This record gives sequence, structure tokens and C-alpha cells, in this order.
Amino acid sequence: MKCPHCGADLGEGLLPARCPACGRGLGAGASRSNPLAAREFAERAAASRRSVEGLSGRGRGRRDRSQTTKRVARILLAFVLVAVFCAAVAFVAYRAEIIGGRTVPDVVGWSAQSAQTRLEECGFSVGVNEVTSTEQDPGKVVSEAPSAGARVASGSTVTIDVAASQQ
Repeated sequence: MKCPHCGADLGEGLLPARCPACGRGLGAGASRSNPLAAREFAERAAASRRSVEGLSGRGRGRRDRSQTTKRVARILLAFVLVAVFCAAVAFVAYRAEIIGGRTVPDVVGWSAQSAQTRLEECGFSVGVNEVTSTEQDPGKVVSEAPSAGARVASGSTVTIDVAASQQ
């Protein structure tokens, strides 16, 4: 295609808005002396614009609704994946007793010294009460509070009742 003003060759494909040689505009009314050339030029310029609209996402054409739907679906999928990941991390941290306190071990029937050592290893303070019991040997743990399996904060006091010797 040639410039309608100076005749410079503009090449094929996409057309510039102005002629690089003379600098004049190449719009639809650029050549008033030759209306057929101006019309041909306008048609080619319109085709050039249509070919670019799909590449840049700009122009008169609207986005296809399927693109918007796909974008929303991707965002929702990302949100769900992040939520599942966070839930998995929280679950693992709870099971590993990093969050949510510690589980009180079952020490009923153990010797008082072994039970106290085990509870301290788990991060609890230990309170000892001596009680009379005919069911257990002296020095054995009869009961504990809070009960075994309960989740309490690390450093909490676990009280064990130890059978005292009968006199």
C-alpha cells in the first residue's frame, strides 16, 4: 500500500496511523482527491485494527464470557487450594501438639515416680496427693486430673492421686 499523500510505500500487513515519510495522517479522509483510494485505505485500516483487537484485549470487541468464566474458576480453584493447604497445616500442627495444648497421658497404675517423670516430660507440672486405697499397691497412681486424653495447655498442673501405705 502507498501513502495517498506522498506515494511512499507503507508495506503490507498492519498500517501505521501516520506516514513515516511525510508525517501526514492516514485516516479515512486522508485523501480527498482520490475517494476510491481513501475508501480502500479505510477498509485495510479497519481490517488491520480488527486483527490487533484480539491480540491486545483492547478495542471495540468485548471479552468472551468464557474467558471471564475461566478466570473466575481459576481464582476459586486457587482459593480452595489455599484453604485446603491451611486446613492441612492446622491439622498436622494440632496432631503434633504444636497448637491446641498437650494431651495428658494415661499414668493410672504406674508408680508415682514413673508417672511424675512421664508427665514432666510431656511439659506438665505435677501435683501429688496421697490417698488411702485398698485396691492399689502403695506408691501406685490411683487417678489423675484432668483425665487421660484431655487437651490442656502446656505447663498446666496435672494432679495424681497416689495410694498411701495403710497402717
